[in-house]
Amino acid sequence: MKNKAMIVLSATALSLCLMTTAALAASGVERTVLLGAGAANVQKKNLTAQSASVPGKMLRVDRTQAQLTIFAWEKNEISVEATVEVSDSDPEFIKEFLDNTTMKLEAEAGGLRLRLTSPMDWDREKTDVSKRIGDALRTGRWNLSYAARIEIRVPASLSLDVSNHFGNVSVSGVTGQLGLRNESGEVRVEGCGGELKLENSFAAVRVVNFNGPIDVRNESGEVRAENIAGRTDIRNSFKDVQFAKIGGPLTVTAESAGIVGSGVAGDCRIATSFKPIDVRGIRGRLEVKGESCGVTVDDVSLDAAVESSFEPVKITNIKGGLRVTSESAAVTVEDIGGDASIKSSFQPIAVARIQGRLTVDGESSAVTVREADRDVVIKSSFMDVIVAGVGGSLEIRSESARVTAADVKKGATIKTSFNAVEARRIGGGLLVEGESSSVLAEDVGGAVSVKNSFKNVILRRTSGSITVSGESSAVDVEEIKALPPGSAIDIKTSFKPIQITLPAGIEVQGTAKTEFGKIITDIPIYLRDSGSAGGRAVSFGTGKGGLMLKLETSADITIKKR
Repeated sequence: MKNKAMIVLSATALSLCLMTTAALAASGVERTVLLGAGAANVQKKNLTAQSASVPGKMLRVDRTQAQLTIFAWEKNEISVEATVEVSDSDPEFIKEFLDNTTMKLEAEAGGLRLRLTSPMDWDREKTDVSKRIGDALRTGRWNLSYAARIEIRVPASLSLDVSNHFGNVSVSGVTGQLGLRNESGEVRVEGCGGELKLENSFAAVRVVNFNGPIDVRNESGEVRAENIAGRTDIRNSFKDVQFAKIGGPLTVTAESAGIVGSGVAGDCRIATSFKPIDVRGIRGRLEVKGESCGVTVDDVSLDAAVESSFEPVKITNIKGGLRVTSESAAVTVEDIGGDASIKSSFQPIAVARIQGRLTVDGESSAVTVREADRDVVIKSSFMDVIVAGVGGSLEIRSESARVTAADVKKGATIKTSFNAVEARRIGGGLLVEGESSSVLAEDVGGAVSVKNSFKNVILRRTSGSITVSGESSAVDVEEIKALPPGSAIDIKTSFKPIQITLPAGIEVQGTAKTEFGKIITDIPIYLRDSGSAGGRAVSFGTGKGGLMLKLETSADITIKKR
């Protein structure tokens, strides 16, 4: 044979050639043209194989490198048609290559094996041609163009064990056990059933209308699964995963891949990184783990758990409970049917319409809560906390945060520092601890207890006992609505005045004491220290019942009656 002049080409030439074939087929070009119009000195060989009966239940397709199409037909036999095309600068080399290309369909344990053998199998067949091709591959010198297409017709109930490389694979209408392994080519499975185990790499996988469970592994390739009747398990990397109408549980484990899907009849577990997650319509439980992922979840029938970081999280319409654990991510949660637990940091947390108990942990996060039907517990720092509409009790423990709370059915406990506290329409008691915080409380249905410093305390329309312990805090108590029997008012501060307006007709017992100021009162008094200018200490009542009143400051005290 003549010495061949070898041209240095990319090691992906074969793959590119096969992808060109797929593009030609999609565009309607004569499908016998495999290598494309630019190939020179093209020769082809047609091969056929047939089995008039099907012993066993399995067809094994052994390590082909081809565009592979398998579809079911009504006959109980197997028919195979193949075309191989080769292009090279040396026509004699092409002829020798094709002479060494064969296809066999032969019996083996459990069924039949289909084998297309050519010198391209340089690691399997040690002919002179294959050795030369192997040497060319190893040294990076490549001059040959090769493409193959195989069409296989099989009985619908047959099982498949397919191993293919560098070509697209299509399977339709087959309902046995399907094992497909492909590399560097697209895979499509449509209208099949039984059970599918599929491995691929570097190209897309699509499974549509499959009646049974599927297990898909696709390295660096997109995956689409639609209308799957059973359990679905998908693993991939670096390309998106899309799913719809999954009839059983779904697990997606991905790396650096976006995930979008809807309609899962069972539980759903999603894990990926660095790309968005958007899942909807989950009829079971949902678990999402997304490292540096934006997460969108809507319409889950049972519980949901989401872990994420650094990108926004939006969760709506969860009929069960919800747990969100995030880091440096904005979180929006709406319409949760059970308990909800939310943790994030440094970004806003907004929650609305929670039917169960709510717990929020937001380090340096602004927190907004509206319409929570049961108890609410919030821990936060440095950013505003706004709560409106709580069907149970409210507890807020914050640091350096402005706190506003309104419409709480039961009691409220609020702790913060260096910022204002406002509480309105609290159905039960109110406890406030505010270091260097002003306090405004209106329409409180139970006892009020305030501890603060350096800022004003204003209480309006309260309905129970009042205790204020302030440091350099002015205290103003106005329009008391009710004081049940046994109520007491105990206010102590320093350097700032106390002013209180009592309901008309109430009996009062107690004392008022000031160090430097005046005591001005509408209530009859008993002077305790007559030597003090303006009266520094006075007593009220006869000690025989009524409101217990104790006021103490170093500034003025004013007591009025409506």
